[in-house]
Amino acid sequence: MTSAYTNNQSALLLPKLKNDCDVTSGNPGIWDTQAPKAFNDVASSLDYKAPGAVTSVSSVPTVWARALSMEMALHNDAYPIREQMITQWQGMLAVLALAEVRNFPIKSQLLELETKKSNHVFARSLYELLPDPVNTLYTFNNNKHPWEDLYLFTCNDQPVGMTSPSTLVVPSEQGKWDSIPWWDANTLQLKSPHNYLNQTEKEQLAFWLDNLRKEIRRYNGDSKAIDRIFGLVNGFINSLGVTTTPNFQFSNNPTYFEVEINRGALTALNLPVKVEVKESNVRVIPSLMKPNVPQLLIIDPDIATAWNEPPQNISIHEGKTLAAFRPEDIGIWNKSRKVVCLESKDLFLPELKFIDQEGILPGALLPEGTQSLVFKNRNITPLIPVNPILLNYFTPEDLTKKIKLQLINNGAGGSQVRVSLTLPLSGVKGGKVQQIFLLTKDYPLLEENIIYEVPVLEVWPDFRAKGWQEYYGFYYDAEYGEETFQVSFPGAKEVHSFKERKGSYQTVQLDEFPSFIECKDIYTNTIGLILLASPEEVPLTGEWVVGVDFGTSFTNIYVNKNDKVTERLNLEILHRKITYVLVETRFPVLFEYFIPESFIPVEKPFPMSTVLTTKGERNTKTDQLSPIFDGRLYIPARNRFSPQETWIKTNLKWETENLGNNQLFLKHLALHISAIAAKNGVQKIQWSLSFPSAFSPKQEQNYAKTWQKITKEIEAKTGIKHNSPGKDDATYFRTESLAVAQYFAEYEDCNLVNSTCIDMGGGTSDISIWQDDKLVHQCSVELAGRDLFSQFIEINPNFLKKLDINPDEWTRLKGVAFNAKLDVWMRLEADKWLDKKRDTLEENKEFQGLLRLMAIGISGLYFYVGQILSVLYQEGKYTVDEITPVYIGGNGSRLLHWLAERGEFDKNSEINALLSRMMSVASGFTDTEEPTRLSQNPKDEAACGLVLKDKKLKGLNKKEKDHVIAGEGCEIDNETYSWQDRLEFKAKTISKYQIPELNQLRLFLDAFHASLDDLGIDGIKPLEGYEFEKEYPDDPDPEYNQKLWKATVKELRNSLNSIKGDVESIGEEPPFILGLKALLKVLAREWSGK
Repeated sequence: MTSAYTNNQSALLLPKLKNDCDVTSGNPGIWDTQAPKAFNDVASSLDYKAPGAVTSVSSVPTVWARALSMEMALHNDAYPIREQMITQWQGMLAVLALAEVRNFPIKSQLLELETKKSNHVFARSLYELLPDPVNTLYTFNNNKHPWEDLYLFTCNDQPVGMTSPSTLVVPSEQGKWDSIPWWDANTLQLKSPHNYLNQTEKEQLAFWLDNLRKEIRRYNGDSKAIDRIFGLVNGFINSLGVTTTPNFQFSNNPTYFEVEINRGALTALNLPVKVEVKESNVRVIPSLMKPNVPQLLIIDPDIATAWNEPPQNISIHEGKTLAAFRPEDIGIWNKSRKVVCLESKDLFLPELKFIDQEGILPGALLPEGTQSLVFKNRNITPLIPVNPILLNYFTPEDLTKKIKLQLINNGAGGSQVRVSLTLPLSGVKGGKVQQIFLLTKDYPLLEENIIYEVPVLEVWPDFRAKGWQEYYGFYYDAEYGEETFQVSFPGAKEVHSFKERKGSYQTVQLDEFPSFIECKDIYTNTIGLILLASPEEVPLTGEWVVGVDFGTSFTNIYVNKNDKVTERLNLEILHRKITYVLVETRFPVLFEYFIPESFIPVEKPFPMSTVLTTKGERNTKTDQLSPIFDGRLYIPARNRFSPQETWIKTNLKWETENLGNNQLFLKHLALHISAIAAKNGVQKIQWSLSFPSAFSPKQEQNYAKTWQKITKEIEAKTGIKHNSPGKDDATYFRTESLAVAQYFAEYEDCNLVNSTCIDMGGGTSDISIWQDDKLVHQCSVELAGRDLFSQFIEINPNFLKKLDINPDEWTRLKGVAFNAKLDVWMRLEADKWLDKKRDTLEENKEFQGLLRLMAIGISGLYFYVGQILSVLYQEGKYTVDEITPVYIGGNGSRLLHWLAERGEFDKNSEINALLSRMMSVASGFTDTEEPTRLSQNPKDEAACGLVLKDKKLKGLNKKEKDHVIAGEGCEIDNETYSWQDRLEFKAKTISKYQIPELNQLRLFLDAFHASLDDLGIDGIKPLEGYEFEKEYPDDPDPEYNQKLWKATVKELRNSLNSIKGDVESIGEEPPFILGLKALLKVLAREWSGK
């Protein structure tokens, strides 16, 4: 035993012998041979009555002292500290039995003394002093000494015990059993395990011990010794209080302790009880909307205290309890990917970042207590400092309810925010009863954690619908740099980040509406979350017919809703505005780089400009272009529209070289319409499309196929059934002229007894002739707004001053760029100018020159309509020898207001008489002064007509090609056509196109001037110097006339030179119209002084 000296050193002392002992003393200094039971006799004869705590006896003079002491304690009832030794022995057996259940860090090593003795002096000493095998529980068949082979045990790689053939195990006298709950760190000895085991563990230990007592009888040991140990094991089992022993399993790992223990009865120690897999008690219970997610396990020792349960009662994963948990388990479990395991501290971010403004996140969800947060007398808005993984398990609404923010004092005069997180866990109560675990973290409010500015942050569209998988997020740092934060949109399928000047941009595509946005610092560390409310899910049940009038200058959309309501498409705001940013910053960047929140003008957004922006594009291949990323609808405002920029794309309808721009515009348009439809509960969209008759067969086919391809792609990601017509679908794939006629007949209730309908757009005028509701003829001519107005202003940009426009901004614009900018002005400002300014310029010579040019152009179009009527009458297809009333619509039809007094065209406008007379002269029919009726809704006609069907018009399904009427004699290669012939290209290619004479054009211009005089029209002035009457037919033309026609012929030849090549790619343009356009260009140069 030990005794303390005054100098705190220890010394070994021998206790006195009992009075009745039979042990005799030997002679000092002389070795004496004794029988094997001598040590046992000595131990039984010691008179050991030490005061205080009993530890151990250290009076056995042999290197095997500890093992022999344990043997004596277990096999000798009179051993002085027998009970204490048995307790330690039980403690070690419990450690081995429950090693897997509790995840104890126990290992073993085999020590074979016979093989070691030759090389190790200490091993030789051990071998030579082997104890006598008097109480052994097993023997070896090869007569090997049972003490030769032993197993050494370590705990956390520290030696703590060994095996013994007489006691099975021997715990070290002062082993360091770290991690073992029943090890006393003060005495350095194992205690009874009973109070540290739950009922299941006691049953598991009893199961293991039961196997142990069976095993020790199988290895030819000493029967008395076996009975002794058998009894001790029985006593251990009985002390556990187990009434039934379930049939547990042993570990599947045959070398659980790193080596297989297979020497005699020691074999029973080899396999601990297999861990019993139970449902985890620390599994996060996710929201009902998150059913199929990997289990999230939260590890926190405080759970046991919070729930008033011992750690071994709380199952974590794969049978391990909180008591058996080791920090390294987290990495192992996470690597398996079967579960996600986190320590509770990892659910919080390191710091709390906050914005020093309130109400700055209008599109976000904010937890309870946010309104109470103040820093330096300013309300603040926090970024939520929790691990984003929680959003895999909770809807943002549910998570927001589980977080609470509280402003508290840190005790040093400063403020901090306590963030509370209430987690529902599976718990230990069983069934579906959850248990709450409350976590908190206190964050100091620090100056360095202030975020001074917020970026533009948007998500589109702001709804959910079954099957809708097309969402876009947008970020722009507003050039604030480090003063704001960066973002990541979790779950983004595509991400496009780029910089332009000092600004950083990011566009992403997602399959579902994001539940949160991850905020990042410049090092991409997560600094907080913005939680987003889930949009309400829209049920899809309705059906729409959507009419698309894809125009040169403008595009219009009408819808027929469930066959009940027909109206222009109403734009809805589908943006989720996450951050509050000033309109001056937000609106322009959405127009330029993302999806406009509203179109201009807000009160009537359609028709919208046919303009595309590719600003910020990804520079991908044409067949990989995506809307939003590579090109978007562009809604120009007059003051900031710069069509000359390389990223602005116009003239998309007639694009022949880069079809990617055309398709990008239509893709975004179709997607935008689909989003509005889905928001309104539409399940099925029938697309109805118009196209100009001027389209070549190849262009028609390409246009139809483009829409079919686009809608097929959109259908796969929107949950909406899309039907797009083929080229031969006469119901839903119609020429603009037919759609316009449907509009006038049904929407404005105009009769089509004998009528002409004209859809005058920016690039073409589509004409249809009707008799008794039956289509007689249709054609499309490239004579419209851009030829009848825009080109004149482009040739003479100084005239812009009279329109209150600074021409300096326009001088660099040419062709389609100039036209596009002027189209925007016409759309937004022209009506106001006509109302306020037109009359003040009525006597201005330059303005009169512009009106004359416009009047000649429009009158020429009517003259051509008269020619059509004449030919149709001769062909017997039009059976009335009368000119027709004209119903005119389209964006270009507004030009009639410029020619009318006070800037407002009606049936009494004097230009009406001129237009009627032109048809009369060209057709040869009597001038019955037929009026021109201007549409009530210019540019709505084609789109609206596409979705109307009550008025049954006839002749829409004609299969034969309706070739255009020449209107002027011409020669194409070896074919000669008179002005009355149909222009039918018979060869596959064209190499030579000529118009030898301009007889009909001369007739028109003469008739135009004669009619001005005859009808007494004052508002249109004749050409100065032009003479239309000769005293004698053979008289030569006046000088001005000669110069005019010479210049016109030259201009015409210039345009004809470009009409060559494959017939499939060449539209059938009437020669009369070609001549008229050449004349207009010559007159425009004259007007401009060029």
